[in-house]
Amino acid sequence: MSQFLFVFRELLGSIRARSASLLAVASLFIFLCLASFAALLLVGGGSAVGDEVGLGVDEIVADISPRLSADAVNSLYREIQGHPDVASLAFRFAQEVSPGSTGGQFLIRTRGGDATAGVLTAVGSMNGITRVEAGTVVVSSEARFSLPGAARIALLAALVLSVVFSLLLARGGFRALLGTFQAEIRVMRVSGVSERTIVPPVVGLGTLMGLLAALLLIVGIYLAQYALGEGASSVSELANGGRVLVVVFADLILGVLLGTLVGLLGASLLSSREFSPLP
Repeated sequence: MSQFLFVFRELLGSIRARSASLLAVASLFIFLCLASFAALLLVGGGSAVGDEVGLGVDEIVADISPRLSADAVNSLYREIQGHPDVASLAFRFAQEVSPGSTGGQFLIRTRGGDATAGVLTAVGSMNGITRVEAGTVVVSSEARFSLPGAARIALLAALVLSVVFSLLLARGGFRALLGTFQAEIRVMRVSGVSERTIVPPVVGLGTLMGLLAALLLIVGIYLAQYALGEGASSVSELANGGRVLVVVFADLILGVLLGTLVGLLGASLLSSREFSPLP
């Protein structure tokens, strides 16, 4: 057995109720930090009322014959614009509509849904118009959930506060743990054991805390994705497998980094006088 594993096992064996509770709560705050980070990236987007697609009820698209001259198109433009129920009119070149198409298109906005039918009939009867299409409001069948601004701010605050509380609680937990392990540390130092043997197990314990919190969150994300099934599409990016994979990987890295920071904070306590070699 390597020296690292031996010291690490002995360190774990020194965990008592106080240190265990403090380190467990610190791990919980690491989990909350990672969960806030994931929620900001996976639940943030989308439309709270559904996505409107297609043309509106007051919009008409009219395709122009490619055989018309520029003067004839201008004449049609003025004729349509002069209709009393037309609120606005825009011309779109054929390449704007779709590559390879010819003729161009008029995008007409009427003065309301009630006026659309009359304008549609009038435009459809004009020479040089090959096709007219009126729009209807089409709302996506599943409204996408979106986090309000206040919730985003709350998640950001939770992320920052979780980091702060995890560090404070971890410091108290490591102080209690190392206090129990104090005699062993003094004996190792009297025996000439280097700091490279004593410090890494302490840092490793912090890294393990962050790793376990990250793995627990990853399991939670995939369980939520599985439980929602087809309904996951309503929670913005949760249905996007690539996005979820990136967030999961980022959470894993963040968890390890935060856990290592916690471990380094615990290892810094080893420099205090109470852990110095016996005289």
